[in-house]
Amino acid sequence: MNGPVVAPPIRLTAKAATLARRGHPWFYRDDLQEPSVPGGQIVRVHDPEGRDLGLAFTSAHSKLALRSCGPWPGHDVPDRETFFHARLRAAIERRAGMLGKEDGARIVHGESDGLPGLVVDRYGPVLVLQATSPVIENCLDAIVPFLAEQLAAESVLARNDVGARKLEGLSQEIRLLHGRRIENVTIVEHGVRHTVRPWTGHKTGFYLDQRPARGLVRDLAKGRRVLDLFAYQGGFSLAALAGGAASAIAVDQSAEALAAAEAGAAANVLSGLATRTDNVFDFLRSLREGQDRFDLIVLDPPAFAKSRRELTGALRGYRDLNRLALRLLAPHGMLLTCTCSHHVVLPEFEHLLRQAAAGLPFKVALRQRLGAGPDHPFWLSLPESEYLKVLLLQRLD
Repeated sequence: MNGPVVAPPIRLTAKAATLARRGHPWFYRDDLQEPSVPGGQIVRVHDPEGRDLGLAFTSAHSKLALRSCGPWPGHDVPDRETFFHARLRAAIERRAGMLGKEDGARIVHGESDGLPGLVVDRYGPVLVLQATSPVIENCLDAIVPFLAEQLAAESVLARNDVGARKLEGLSQEIRLLHGRRIENVTIVEHGVRHTVRPWTGHKTGFYLDQRPARGLVRDLAKGRRVLDLFAYQGGFSLAALAGGAASAIAVDQSAEALAAAEAGAAANVLSGLATRTDNVFDFLRSLREGQDRFDLIVLDPPAFAKSRRELTGALRGYRDLNRLALRLLAPHGMLLTCTCSHHVVLPEFEHLLRQAAAGLPFKVALRQRLGAGPDHPFWLSLPESEYLKVLLLQRLD
């Protein structure tokens, strides 16, 4: 292990330094006194007077020249093993209650764990990693062995097939980093067994961030007719049926995902699941003039706004989708509606839901607000980290 590396600090402008002290983690080249920075390094950051502002990762390609990774004692830059082992150990300790043999949990959540550009999800013996920072990419040999040892991982793979890597000049790929290739792994959540496909599933294989919402659906579902929209592999449907739902219809455009939902129902010995391979907008419109109504609808669409340029159209799409869903609620029925677009902040989401409910022949009450689980910590200084918004609405008659 090498000793501390002395590297020249990067100085922020006075305005950027003020933001840094308030906890803001992202800085563009205009925020630096010298816009040229070395790519893919851990550096010290100073204010214009030379006072320390902690450590940061640099990028030579992205518009974000610096991403803060928090304070570090002393005045030097630590060697990479010392730095990453300390940060990773702290992240694991924060999730100590979620590390059972068959648990699924996010182990590292980027900036919120002082490791910008790194996501690590654990599915029992499998770890799935995403690296969207050159520093992370360059230090995998310090990161992967430590994680594998600490978490007794049988397999570690990189799901580096995300578009954000292009912004950093990194290639998109999926590859095994440690151990053996495991195609499918089972996790248990709220008593329900879910099969995760880490090599081919959405995101890193499963939507771990919706754990609290699936728990709520299970608690609410007894005796209800449930409609699960954008169902993927039926996580909400299985939770509802495990909670005693009378029936659940899972709707998704992917026949493969719905086949996984049916297999999940069989594996958990749950009856009452029906699947529909369809576009959700078209499916909802087809029900508009019919008699079918539902006691609980789950609306969990993909991110409609992946950039600010798409925000106006995204808000319109969310509003129309929620209005269609609200019209299908039975008396006293509930709608669990979600957005995972970090550009759609909570006040905007609630505003579009008020627009969706306007003019309906019944009142709509907001019953509960949820977000991602505690393994996806929300950093107060980074509003964008509160990307998942989940609201429970109820039709009042």
